[in-house]
Amino acid sequence: MSAHRYRKGVKVSERHGAREWTTERIALVALLPLSLWVAASGFALAGADHEATLAWFGQPLNAVLSAATIMIFCLYASLAWKVIIEDYIHRTSSKTALMALSNLTFLVLTATAVFFIVRLHLGSAPLPAGFGI
Repeated sequence: MSAHRYRKGVKVSERHGAREWTTERIALVALLPLSLWVAASGFALAGADHEATLAWFGQPLNAVLSAATIMIFCLYASLAWKVIIEDYIHRTSSKTALMALSNLTFLVLTATAVFFIVRLHLGSAPLPAGFGI
């Protein structure tokens, strides 16, 4: 027999996932003004040359907001994919593998983006030595 609690015929939440739900909502609230900033920045940089773009990334506020936007977006996206995988993948081994792949993908994407934002902010070449074209 199941030890689940029910209220009016509906299973009562055991608080599983409550932290992820709260984190998703906080990330979404943070992304709302950041998305407006990204859109305004995109319009401001449209048609700008390389030097103007480097100067834009050279401003600390722009670099910090760019990095914050990437990190918060990847956090939000990784939580969304976690929910999708948990809801639609039922084999435990497949679920575990997909969760690991998803988390690794978002971690690498975040780290790479922040790495290049920092390099642009510091005025370094956009690619590490040996990777240039």
